[in-house]
Amino acid sequence: MDVVSASFARRLLDWLRARDLELMGLGTLFFALVLGFFRIADRVQRGPLSIDERILMSLREPGDLAVGIGGEHFQGMVRDVTSLGSGTLTVLFTVGLLGYLLLTKRPAAALYVVIAVIGCWLLNDLLKDYFARARPTIVPHLMGASDPSFPSGHTMISATFYPTIAELFGRLIQRRRLRFYLLGLGVFVAALVGFTRIYLGVHYPSDVAAGLCLGFSWALLIGIVGRLLQRRGVVESRAEGEPLESPA
Repeated sequence: MDVVSASFARRLLDWLRARDLELMGLGTLFFALVLGFFRIADRVQRGPLSIDERILMSLREPGDLAVGIGGEHFQGMVRDVTSLGSGTLTVLFTVGLLGYLLLTKRPAAALYVVIAVIGCWLLNDLLKDYFARARPTIVPHLMGASDPSFPSGHTMISATFYPTIAELFGRLIQRRRLRFYLLGLGVFVAALVGFTRIYLGVHYPSDVAAGLCLGFSWALLIGIVGRLLQRRGVVESRAEGEPLESPA
């Protein structure tokens, strides 16, 4: 019986390896994130969430809801960080990245970035128009915001853009630890931008959670397609003659 079980386990492992266990895991995570977005969206459409109100209130001074916890200096830092998800900086970073990719002879990778960013923007605009959720009025806004609230645009574009950059540059590195570091950094920046949107009172936490789910899932989808195309030689992993960083 033990011999049969061991043989079955080996065959199962070989079958999974032949079908790329990593891509299967990424695909599973993609569907989990999409499902998470739809569950949040369904709950939002059924009415206000009490947890949204509690979180927004917890980030303000009890005696003055117009002041965020941490004081004016911290508020200034938060405004600086939230700009990492703004349209202006995203365009500047994207143009700079496209220039680098084109100069290093990666036109397909450049197109990959364009599709990731523009696709994210278009999807976010469509969803904002569809759900048409008003901005929070529970606490005063600490910066201007007027378009629909759900899902958070700053958060969604950050959750797509920064992990996509990390994934692109991770292809140049063989050391798994460094690749995970880059990806973790991209995820951290996106989550940090999401927090700033809540802190500033311009988004409900559910807006941000939905933006993270959808942004990460879009980045995953683009990444999965990019890896498949890279294996077929359609998307370049590195420029011709450029050395690949070797493991330590």
